[in-house]
Amino acid sequence: MAFEIEYAKAPLGHKIHGLDLAHLKEDEFQQLKNIWNQYGVVVVTGQKLAAEQLLDFSRRLGALEKFIIDAYNLPSNPEIFVVSNVIENGKPIGMADAGRMWHSDMCFRPEPSFGSVLYALEVPLSDDGTPLGDTHFASTAAAFDALPADLREKISGLRAVNSFSARIAAAAERGAKDASMDPVALDHLKAQRDKAKAEVPDVDHPLVRTHPVTGRKCLYLSELITSGIVGMPPEEGQALLRQLMDHITSDPFVYRHSWSVGDVVMWDNCSSMHYAIGDYQLPKRRLMYRTTIRGTRPV
Repeated sequence: MAFEIEYAKAPLGHKIHGLDLAHLKEDEFQQLKNIWNQYGVVVVTGQKLAAEQLLDFSRRLGALEKFIIDAYNLPSNPEIFVVSNVIENGKPIGMADAGRMWHSDMCFRPEPSFGSVLYALEVPLSDDGTPLGDTHFASTAAAFDALPADLREKISGLRAVNSFSARIAAAAERGAKDASMDPVALDHLKAQRDKAKAEVPDVDHPLVRTHPVTGRKCLYLSELITSGIVGMPPEEGQALLRQLMDHITSDPFVYRHSWSVGDVVMWDNCSSMHYAIGDYQLPKRRLMYRTTIRGTRPV
């Protein structure tokens, strides 16, 4: 290989050095894609990408889809979802609190996203220069493999309810209690909460799904977005979901990524979940561009 892989101690989150995603040869692309499918989350370091170059690379991975809230999409390239705390002309240019819980992208849709690509343009730093806004990734495939046999049998065939409106409502409630959150961003979030409830109905998916490329079994749920288990009393369903979330997010299955400008993190929304730490606020700026790879109905 013409590039180097720096393996993480976790089952995912391996760093790839020495690739230029803007000028990727076909054999390099296929090797990168195979590594991504094998591990679920990879980090490609040292990139300098214009918006169109990010889109061109992402389209090689599959058809793209827009984020469901148009207000957070880049006006010049709406297939790019802007993740940012920056306010311009009195309005947020992106979603300020994106990913502040364990989740799998677009799990609230009938055909959830297959994968996501997130590119760091600006990373907030602490006063001593330490990056802020780390992102945790957990392997839902490795977590499934490690389940006791009786629990695997118990959850086989169960379906989980996923609710986008519940996620937005929880984010708005959390923001209202967070003194550090910009009031303009909070007002925008509250407006999106009401829109989400009206326009995005709940959906149910298998609690254990099969990876569409590798065939691995993966746990499939998200904190707050997954609101219950079909046919199970609410209290019992919540207890089971909490048990599985605690298992997935335990140390053996988790990689914590500390961002640098130029990092491109690719994650697979079937075999992994993630959440971002919100330990920064303006004037410390965070700006990232995300593209989203279209998926299929989970089985």
